[in-house]
Amino acid sequence: MQRFYFNDKQQFAQLLVSFNNVSEKFSKKDYDTDKALRQLLDNAIKIYKDGGFSDKESQLQVLRAELTSVEKNIHPLTYEKVLVRKGEMRTSICLKVLQSLEQLLRNDYTYCTDKLQEARDMISQILLAGLQGGLLTDNLLDSTNTESELQKLWKLLSTDGNLALAQRRVLMSVSIYDALLLLEELIGGMLKAGLKKPKPSVLQLKG
Repeated sequence: MQRFYFNDKQQFAQLLVSFNNVSEKFSKKDYDTDKALRQLLDNAIKIYKDGGFSDKESQLQVLRAELTSVEKNIHPLTYEKVLVRKGEMRTSICLKVLQSLEQLLRNDYTYCTDKLQEARDMISQILLAGLQGGLLTDNLLDSTNTESELQKLWKLLSTDGNLALAQRRVLMSVSIYDALLLLEELIGGMLKAGLKKPKPSVLQLKG
């Protein structure tokens, strides 16, 4: 089953907002920074676990274990009991955890964004080809306002063999839910821009 990238992107965006809040606490040396960081990790672990990303979940579990070691005054890298300069160790490990977490979240957010952009480009070509070939009209696009109508329009486009092939390429990249959301977004943009049927020489679908 294909990933629902819009949903994943939204969750990663929310985690990044929480990350920024925790980072601000760390910079200000707020008393509840450790607690906020633990909560952020727990939330991220749940999202990755629910999404079936066991590899990423395990990375976060390691970071969570490092914080647990720090709480016990045990250095997570040397496994030695820390008797002096405990605050410095805690600050150092918290920073390391923050840096690792930020990289993971940013990479996954960017990955989702890139996958959606790739699909958006393909669906844009499909829509323009549909207009060029006469399958779509401005009036038809203007009347597509519900999920069922979007599904009908998507099915209509599949009646053209070349467009059906392009649709399969889209669904190899993202889920049907992503495709319909992108379709709605692109139709809205076309109507807002007052797009009219293109000249025959304007569009060529990529093979």
